[in-house]
Amino acid sequence: MTLPMLAEAVRAVVAAWEQGTTFGQRTNALASPGELGAALGKSIEEELMSAGEDPSAVRQEVISAPFVLLAGVFTPAELPDTPEWFTPVPDTGGTQSGRVAALAVHGFLGMETVSYGSENSGELFVNLTAIPGEGKFSRKSQGRLRGHTDAVSFPFNGETDASNSRIAPSPDLVTLVGLRNPKAVPTTVMVLEEALAKLSPEDVHELKQDQFSIGSQATFLEGMRDILGDVHIAIDEPVLKDAPIGTIVRFSHSNVSPTEPGGTAETAAENFAKACGEVAKPVAVGPGDVVLVSNRLCLHGRGEVGDDTGGHSRWLLRTYALDTSQLDDSQRHLGDRPSHVLFP
Repeated sequence: MTLPMLAEAVRAVVAAWEQGTTFGQRTNALASPGELGAALGKSIEEELMSAGEDPSAVRQEVISAPFVLLAGVFTPAELPDTPEWFTPVPDTGGTQSGRVAALAVHGFLGMETVSYGSENSGELFVNLTAIPGEGKFSRKSQGRLRGHTDAVSFPFNGETDASNSRIAPSPDLVTLVGLRNPKAVPTTVMVLEEALAKLSPEDVHELKQDQFSIGSQATFLEGMRDILGDVHIAIDEPVLKDAPIGTIVRFSHSNVSPTEPGGTAETAAENFAKACGEVAKPVAVGPGDVVLVSNRLCLHGRGEVGDDTGGHSRWLLRTYALDTSQLDDSQRHLGDRPSHVLFP
C-alpha cells in the first residue's frame, strides 16, 4: 500500500506551505481554491517522486478505493469554539490547514473541489457539527445517519439529467476533514462491493433497472426551490449501474424508492438497505485526518453524535471533489458566482 506515503507527502506539503506564508496570504490563496489545489497537488506529486513512488500509481489507488483515510496530515491548531450551523467556516489557522489539505489532495487527484448553489448557498466547505435546538436539522445533526450517497438526485458523472440538462453530476468524492472529535464518533462506511455480495443476482438485477424515484436531500431543498422553483426528483432511474470502474451506486434510505411501490423492486431496495447496514464499518475521523469517501463505490453514514454543541464538541468540515473534464459550462452557475459553484 502506498497510502502512508501519500499521507506523508500531503503532511509535508501542507506544513511547507504554512511555513512559507502569512495568515493573510493564506486567506487570499484560499479565495482561489482551484489554483491553490492545482499548485499544491503538483507539490505532492514532486514529494512522492522524491520518495521513489510513482504518482500515477498512487493516484489510481486512491481513485479506485471505496474510501481512504489519510491520518494526521495537518495540525488543527488555533480553533475557536465549534460552530453551531453549517456556515460560515471560521477563518482561523486550524480551519485553513484542514481546507488546504483537502484542496491539495483533490489537486493531486486531478479533481476540482466543488459545491452546489442549492446547498448551503454554494459554500465550498461546510461545518458538520451538532446543531442546538429542536428542529429537523438539529435532530439529524445529533442522531445517527444511515447509509447514503451525497447529492443523490443528481446524475452520475458523464450522464445528463432527464429533466434539466444543466443539472451537474453528483460529486465523485465526499471529503471529510477532522478538526475535533472528542468522543470518537464514527463515520460509518459501507463498501458497495461488500453489500452486493450479500444480495441475490435477482436483487442486483432489479436495482439496475430504471424504476426508482430519487429525491433531494434535506440540505438541498430550500436552495432547490429558490433556483429551480421546485424540489428536484429523478424519476425512473437505477440505483446501480455498470461503469468502467465497476458497479456504481446512488442511494439514500430516505430519498430512494421504487416509482411503482411494491413488488420485486421494493424488495430489492429493502434487501440492499439491510445489506448496507450489515457491512457498515466505523471510521473515527480524528483531528488532522482527511477521509476521502467514493460517492460511487461506497455509502456513508454516521454514528450517534449526541447533544453536545459548541465549545469543544465534534467538528468536521465537508467538501466535494469532481472530475470536471466532461462538465459543460452550463452546469456551473457562473455569473457572479465562483466557478466551483455547480448548478443548481
